Amino acid sequence: MSDNGGGRTKEICEEPPMSRLFIICGKHITKDQLIKHFETDGTIEECVVITDRRTGRGKGVAYVKFTKTSSAARGLRKNATIIEGDTRPIKVMISASYNRDKNSSTVLDVNENHFLRLFAIVPSSRTEDQLRDEFSPYGTVTQVRLVPDKKNDKQCAAYIKFASFLETATAIESCNPQYKAKFCIPRSNLQQERDNGKPGGHEGGEQVNRKRSHSPERGTVARPGDSKLVVICSNQLNQDRIWRLFDICPGMKYCTIMSASTVFHAAPMYFSHLMPLLLTDELNLTATVVYSSREEAQRAMEKIHGLEYPLGERMIVRFEEEFKEEIIAKDALAQLGPPKPLVSELVACVKKAFFICMPEAISVKLLTDAFCRFGDLIKVYLVPGKRHGYAEFASDIGANRAIQQLHGMHLGDCWLKVLECAEYAGEHKRNKVEH
Repeated sequence: MSDNGGGRTKEICEEPPMSRLFIICGKHITKDQLIKHFETDGTIEECVVITDRRTGRGKGVAYVKFTKTSSAARGLRKNATIIEGDTRPIKVMISASYNRDKNSSTVLDVNENHFLRLFAIVPSSRTEDQLRDEFSPYGTVTQVRLVPDKKNDKQCAAYIKFASFLETATAIESCNPQYKAKFCIPRSNLQQERDNGKPGGHEGGEQVNRKRSHSPERGTVARPGDSKLVVICSNQLNQDRIWRLFDICPGMKYCTIMSASTVFHAAPMYFSHLMPLLLTDELNLTATVVYSSREEAQRAMEKIHGLEYPLGERMIVRFEEEFKEEIIAKDALAQLGPPKPLVSELVACVKKAFFICMPEAISVKLLTDAFCRFGDLIKVYLVPGKRHGYAEFASDIGANRAIQQLHGMHLGDCWLKVLECAEYAGEHKRNKVEH
């Protein structure tokens, strides 16, 4: 076994298929703890705890590679269990990198529930009942189908379905080697391989309903308390994979994969600068994940942002409003020059700029990013629950420039109205009268 931090330089071995588990766990969990937790499921070939390259600390994710697929299937049953020495349950799933092909962009769906059937070559003399009896010791056989071989009348193709992924894997490993048994590829994946110019394997994979079962129902609207995350990740992940990954925290309501056209038409101003990232060689896809509260979304973001999943493919996870604000800052605010450091709040305020956000307030972070570009900004205060506030400056020059250049500016969907604060305007008039 070997422990590797941050990334890997060697070829990922995925034989037999689907024998590697991807695990989300506590950052303090060690390789020895993981081995102890999973060694009862079968022989562990490799255990990798992903660590931060700078600090050497664990990132809360790991891989456990078994010598058999059936062992990994047993390990899947430990999803939501608690490792000794920890308090939170772990998340366990089949690694999405198990069938990465350097010569093809096609990646099969790694939802183990789609792999309940095996394909085998058997003598044409065998009947369905005989095969059912032969394979029954490995698990509950729910279906047997024989397809004659038109080119060879001495053999035929057999499709045998079991009640679970573990039973299918056990049957493949334990049945007569002359049958050359292997997992039956779902029809949707087989068609995808053909569309990509890759020769298909065997026919007869069961039709999988590709409806996005984790998408919001038609007519569903986001509620005021909901919090949305934007995810940019490898196109090797599908919607079901993303849902299972982000379901590490309670409160996840749904997730949706957005096509490039959907992303652009939904928010062209926000995402136009991200289009090169989203479209380059179609290496990435964009998804949104909605939680019922910001605290739950924050936990998920802290756990998954920066995660290399699959290995070498870093995921970007941010709150939707932060994504928008960053793009706005790079777009609308770039013409105002670079941000300047804030002045200490111990410095006396010389002038305030009063502002109103229309039609609704934007974050103090974005407002600060806008006002600080004129220098001498002390702080920005937004009245809680309101659309207005003020920016304090340590000099007249900075305040006057902000009032002049920010008044009437659009920041995303917001329009700013910036005026000289009344108390300072009145003081200025009094000074003129005295002189």
